[in-house]
Order: sequence, then structure tokens, then C-alpha cells
Amino acid sequence: MSSSLSPILYLFQIPTSILSRKLQIVLSDIETPLVIEKQRRPGPRHIPYGIPEDQWPTVFHHVCENHESYRKVAKDDGVSRETIRRLVQASIRLGRTDPN
Repeated sequence: MSSSLSPILYLFQIPTSILSRKLQIVLSDIETPLVIEKQRRPGPRHIPYGIPEDQWPTVFHHVCENHESYRKVAKDDGVSRETIRRLVQASIRLGRTDPN
């Protein structure tokens, strides 16, 4: 049997106990306004980041044909190297090995 840190905790655990009933009465009297969130994480809807689709062949050409590193291409385009890696993987998966 484990002991709790509070010696009166067991008085609140029994739903029919006096303290438990008093707590329920106090909690029912407290009115809290209902908050309905429209967005989970509010922010701008259209964030201007990433690489536009019309520049994908150029980036793919820099990486695959010129053998430039993801880091260098990402730095030149102002994006993360993960963005470049995903772009290259998506292009390969879609069979777009030709930069044009």
C-alpha cells in the first residue's frame, strides 16, 4: 500500500465524503467562460517561404547536374537544406530527372 503526500487526500477521493461534495458545490458555482478556439495555432495563412515551383528545375539542376551541396544551394535560395533534400527526393520519385 502506498501512502500519499497529503494525509487528507483520501477524504477527497471518496465521492460521497463531505469534503468531496463541498468541492463539487464550489466547482459548480464557479463560472468559467467557454473558450472556442478557431485555430489551434493562429498565424498567417499563406507564409511566403520555400521555393516556387517554377524554380524547382533550376534547383534540381544545381544539385544533380552541377553536384552542388544541399547546404550551398539552400544558402543561395534562402531555405533549409531539408527543403532542398525534399525537393530532390520528390523530383526523383516523380521521375523528373530532366531539369527542363
